[in-house]
Amino acid sequence: MSISSNRAALWIIAFGALLARPAQAFHVGLGNAAAAEGAKVVNKANTEYIDSGGVVMPALPSCGNSRALLTSAPVTDPALVSFAPLGHVFPPGHTFPADHSYFNFNASSTELLGINLYAPGDGWVTQVTAYYDNAKGAPAFYNLTFSPCAEVTIINLSVDTLAAALLHPTGPSSTSCSSNTDNNPGVVESCVTIMEDPVKAGDLLGTGGLVDFGPVIDTRFQISGFIDPARHVLNRGFCPIDYFSPSLRTTYTAMLGGNNGSTFIPRTIAPLCGTIMQDLAGTAQGDWFFPGAPYPPDNAHLALIHHNVDPSTGTFSVGASIPNFAGSHDFSPKTTVDGSRINYDFSLVTDNQIYCYDTLLIDFVYGAGSADPAYAGHIVLVQMTDASLDTLKIELQNPGTSCASAAPWAFTPAAVTFQR
Repeated sequence: MSISSNRAALWIIAFGALLARPAQAFHVGLGNAAAAEGAKVVNKANTEYIDSGGVVMPALPSCGNSRALLTSAPVTDPALVSFAPLGHVFPPGHTFPADHSYFNFNASSTELLGINLYAPGDGWVTQVTAYYDNAKGAPAFYNLTFSPCAEVTIINLSVDTLAAALLHPTGPSSTSCSSNTDNNPGVVESCVTIMEDPVKAGDLLGTGGLVDFGPVIDTRFQISGFIDPARHVLNRGFCPIDYFSPSLRTTYTAMLGGNNGSTFIPRTIAPLCGTIMQDLAGTAQGDWFFPGAPYPPDNAHLALIHHNVDPSTGTFSVGASIPNFAGSHDFSPKTTVDGSRINYDFSLVTDNQIYCYDTLLIDFVYGAGSADPAYAGHIVLVQMTDASLDTLKIELQNPGTSCASAAPWAFTPAAVTFQR
């Protein structure tokens, strides 16, 4: 199957659909985008920058204090059912809460190929990355970067076909190609074009392959609350809806949630747009890092968090470091301490005792959920192991019984340790 057909098929999968969505779909273009951002050299007067190809680009105008910078709907197709809150997980590629939203459609793969992406406001397309499954053929798909002003950038806007107006930039531009695939199977080459092509709100940017909206980068603000802020990019991962004009903000707020086909499941718990920051100091809740493993990517790490559509649901988001447990596993947590230490919400795990979990569910947010047959008889043990509560031990075990029957609990040498 071609990359384009693979991606077209993926767009119909959102939060409870029956097919599995590959992790690489969430990372398309981010490596090149980061590299291009790092290659800019800004002069002292902040009136221009020089990109990695030596081309002089005029500096964009400042955003000032405005946040309502997006004045036009990026998608107008009636097949759009929902707009995903921040914080979706799909390990290992998205083990930590995702820093961007998603368009969720109720449409066939053929219909998805015809859905248009429009400029969400006046601004500039500042980068186009083309991905090739054959170095001599046409690009399989594209990722775009859009900026309404100097301090705000929306990256990772994906389309299968690029609007004709963007194929040949009218202003200064430079293109460089490499074997960087950004983890897209079948891709053999990518070409990054740095540019400043002006677009008006509502201008066509491309067609087909729509999935991500963001991340939103805003250098005027920082996300607070992470236990170790140095591990995170603090000016990336803001709610896209906060940047819409008031009328659009109302429209998209009403669409925040997931969908199972045409059935819309709204998020009803604040913040409605979700969050990427779920760390809660002094508890097990939040992001945990596998010692010595790089970040990014997310692949080796662990998040003990809440579901982005139904935050009353707990989620083990497990990368590749815990044997036989990689993936996203939901459960219905206890929200009050009852002395059992069984299936507690992660926010209630506040000491050095062992806690046990045995109600792993699938698709919990879409109903009562049902026990995942792959984990029948399994339990998960969790323990913060030092006085500072910044080291966590976790192990999947298979005693063939429940937490209550398996007590007293004890770790084996197979347990895996993570750190804040």
